[in-house]
Amino acid sequence: MEFPGLELRIRMSLVAGPDLRVFVPARLYYKSTDPYAVQFSFDVTPDDVVRWMVAREVLDQGLTAPAGIGDVKVTPIGPHWNRCLCIELQSLDGNARLEGPAASVKAWLAKTFEVVPAGRESEFVDIDTLLDELLAH
Repeated sequence: MEFPGLELRIRMSLVAGPDLRVFVPARLYYKSTDPYAVQFSFDVTPDDVVRWMVAREVLDQGLTAPAGIGDVKVTPIGPHWNRCLCIELQSLDGNARLEGPAASVKAWLAKTFEVVPAGRESEFVDIDTLLDELLAH
């Protein structure tokens, strides 16, 4: 199935302990119809996919400094020339820490800002459709 937006497929390390890392396929999705959010997913197993919504702004800020509060935190790690990105996810079901290439995420995010420039997200939100969806439930 093709995603109607921008997609990044990368390999990340799921940090399972001090000396245990498991490589997992991860995907980031961006749609101009949901301009504030990035959908993030990673495969724990072929049948177990974990999905999260991350604020695009938090992901962008996390490339250069710790960002996020609550259930999603994004932090750069390592030297600038070989930087990785750490994404920490917390829920009632457990916690996950993933690390991956910051350069790939940075290049992909730049494309999202070409589609929807920072500060202009509200121009891409269809308020009428959003209200209809909210009121239908």
